[in-house]
Amino acid sequence: MKNFYVLFVLLFSVSINAQQGSETLTVDKAWVNDSGEWSDYNYSGKIVFAVNNQGDGSLRIGNYDFLYDFCEGRPKFSDKATYSSAEFSHPRKISSQTDKQGVVNITYEGTLIFQAEKDYYSVIAIVTLLEKGGNYLGAKMHIKDSNGKEYAFSLKSS
Repeated sequence: MKNFYVLFVLLFSVSINAQQGSETLTVDKAWVNDSGEWSDYNYSGKIVFAVNNQGDGSLRIGNYDFLYDFCEGRPKFSDKATYSSAEFSHPRKISSQTDKQGVVNITYEGTLIFQAEKDYYSVIAIVTLLEKGGNYLGAKMHIKDSNGKEYAFSLKSS
């Protein structure tokens, strides 16, 4: 009986850790800054962010149209489905500041990685997450050292 109790406690703690692993957020509204002007960004399907709850800036992004546009179609994948998701890994915190409304803006620099069986592409990206009271409100991202587009999103829990 003692072994059963230990097993139960172990499984319970593993399930709690799994639940705390990441938070899935969907984009409510999107904007793009092209040549200094912000405008609405229209996309097909939902843009999904899976943000790591450990606060290290790691996340996954899912949406073919957005990711294709973000990389400007530069990678030539043999399987176009590789554009469907990317992982923002190895983030390094660049800055953190809190505005007057208590929204914390944390900016990370990291590698956005697209990977499938034979396809691989990576690019250095800058991602800013907006958080208040433990809830993510928005995100902003662009490719480092690029004069290209910058994207901003309002996020909501799914």
